[in-house]
Amino acid sequence: MKTKAKGLALLLFVAMAASPLYAQTADTANQQSQQPQKEGVGEEAGYGIGAALASVFYIPAKVTYAGLGLITGGLGWALSGGRADVANNIIYPAVRGNYVVTPSHLKGTEPIYFVGPAPESNEPAQTSAAPSTTVTR
Repeated sequence: MKTKAKGLALLLFVAMAASPLYAQTADTANQQSQQPQKEGVGEEAGYGIGAALASVFYIPAKVTYAGLGLITGGLGWALSGGRADVANNIIYPAVRGNYVVTPSHLKGTEPIYFVGPAPESNEPAQTSAAPSTTVTR
């Protein structure tokens, strides 16, 4: 009896873990060109239940990742002599992103982001190289 329960738990875990991956790779261009279809109440409820079950595993993983990103960013700031850009490049991707799986993520109409975008740089980009000095004797 225990092996059946373990097998079912493993099957549910794999199904829920793989559903966000499908949501990221779904082809939304073809879906937008087609007429939207009305979904039944049962199908919508299924997506809601699936999103809730996927969130049970996704939320703790995302919160742990964000917390470790905050700690690592703080260490990066301290070890780099107080450089905020080092800390921000670690903290922003860890803290940004989605914290909950929604039915639209499972349908593939909206992407789910575990790692968020990097911070926008307010400094102008340096494109010129440092001037070289030549010494003639």
